Amino acid sequence: MKPALNKSTIALGIILVGTLLSGRLLSASCGDSLSAMAGGGGSVHSQTRPIQPNSASSGDNAGKSMVGLWHIQFTVGDQTIQAAYQLWNAGGTEVHNPNVDPRGGSVCLGVWKHAPHGAFKLTHRVWNYDTNGNFLGTINLSETVTVGQGGNTHSGSFTLDFYDPSGNFITEVAGIVTGDRISVD
Repeated sequence: MKPALNKSTIALGIILVGTLLSGRLLSASCGDSLSAMAGGGGSVHSQTRPIQPNSASSGDNAGKSMVGLWHIQFTVGDQTIQAAYQLWNAGGTEVHNPNVDPRGGSVCLGVWKHAPHGAFKLTHRVWNYDTNGNFLGTINLSETVTVGQGGNTHSGSFTLDFYDPSGNFITEVAGIVTGDRISVD
């Protein structure tokens, strides 16, 4: 079990991660994008409305299903640090396509499951490299979300856990994740 973190510890962690990764915060790979999220090193041009008009879900699973395509935003404090498309598949796998330059690789993969009280838990494991190809360690992205009334939105929390190449925990950054369902309608 991880110890509770106060605001000073989180701020120190963000500064540490930003310092460690400062040479590559604006790179484009999925791991780089998560590092930028942790360091607050990038801004996101965020939309204030769903990506597609009439993004209401239709069909039998419109209630509390996570299965489908979502436009999501990660927020730390009052700053949106990443936007992405996220596809939750019926088999428990997930594809995450963040709004970053795709030339460096921008697709992340994860797994999800049902959690107690109508929530859903998701996890990613990311190999973390610098722009020269040096292995920096791993990043674990975890989300716990709940689908809103009607099934067209979700909200919850996320954490980014950073580990060095030997697997030693470095820091954790936490925030809020929100999503709007995208549909064909």
